Amino acid sequence: KNMISRNHARFKYDEGKWFIIDNNSTNGVYLNSERIPKQEPQTLSSGDIIIFGVNMSSSEFVYKYEVESLASKDEIERIRAEKEKLVQEEVERIRKEKEKEKEQQIAGLKRKFQHEDTEYKKRLKKLETERCQERLAEQRRYQKAQEEITRIREEAKAKEEQIAKEKRIVEEKQRKATEEKEKELSEKLQKSLEELNKKREQERQQQDAILRIREEEALKLKKEIEALNSKVKDGTKAKQELEKMRQHLDESMEEELECCICCSMFMKACTLPCSHSFCEDCITEYLNRRDECPHCRKKVSLPIIPSVTLNNMVERVIQSRSIEEQEKRKQALEQRNNKGQMQAAHFEKLRKTIETAKKNGHSNYSKENHTHAGREKNSG
Repeated sequence: KNMISRNHARFKYDEGKWFIIDNNSTNGVYLNSERIPKQEPQTLSSGDIIIFGVNMSSSEFVYKYEVESLASKDEIERIRAEKEKLVQEEVERIRKEKEKEKEQQIAGLKRKFQHEDTEYKKRLKKLETERCQERLAEQRRYQKAQEEITRIREEAKAKEEQIAKEKRIVEEKQRKATEEKEKELSEKLQKSLEELNKKREQERQQQDAILRIREEEALKLKKEIEALNSKVKDGTKAKQELEKMRQHLDESMEEELECCICCSMFMKACTLPCSHSFCEDCITEYLNRRDECPHCRKKVSLPIIPSVTLNNMVERVIQSRSIEEQEKRKQALEQRNNKGQMQAAHFEKLRKTIETAKKNGHSNYSKENHTHAGREKNSG
């Protein structure tokens, strides 16, 4: 833009001459179309053309320096006309030079544009050629990939068929092996059940034989008591003998009906597979510590069996005793029942605790608690 400042330049008069000085202006000061150096005084002559700002013919800051003289008016007009003509010629020359320079720039830009257009067309053609080649290569790669995918699918299908065939063969072998194993286990289980039933039958026969012997002895003693009763009428001596026999019978019955663990008459009598009998609570507590019979030391592998016959015999003996002994017997039974109920409640609480721990993921529950729970269950 053609702009000037307030202190663009200054004029100086020295020794009868005028000078012009550029005060470091941005757009400069031109004297007769030439820019003057900054801060260097330039002598002015009459007719000089001074331009402030950009050197343009259309600039509004164009001035002409003239010195008044004593010449005639016609001479002054002529000189002014000549100077104006010179100014116009100078302005026209500057305009033509600018137009020529612009035309040259336009021609240069046209040549540059034509060259760039040619280069662009060449590059575009090259890119199209390369793109066609890449497209052909991509098509070839795609076709090759499709062939590879088809081959892999065929191989996978063949492998799947082979795997399915091998799987059927393995399943058939496993099925046959499972059937044979189940058959073998079934035969072993059947054999074990037969042996178990046979052993139980033998034990039952042994118990029946023992009970028959005891019943025969009881019947024999009863007959002897009846014979003695018939002799009681004969006198006191017979009564004393009868009393002695009764005492002997009671002692022998107490010995037979006495638990060797608690040394008292059976309470809920149970019989082991070895035919020895004990109180239910006594033998349960004992088996929690050792898995063998207290009498013969044989291993106990079967559950204990309640003995109804022994319990009935104990009740008959207790009924023949005094009321005081019957009350003591009743209290002892209640104490054992209460103990059994407490143990059952404790076992139920322990079972719930174990189930809760398992639900919460505590799989490593202490072995001591499991053992204690097993003992509580047996005792319950």
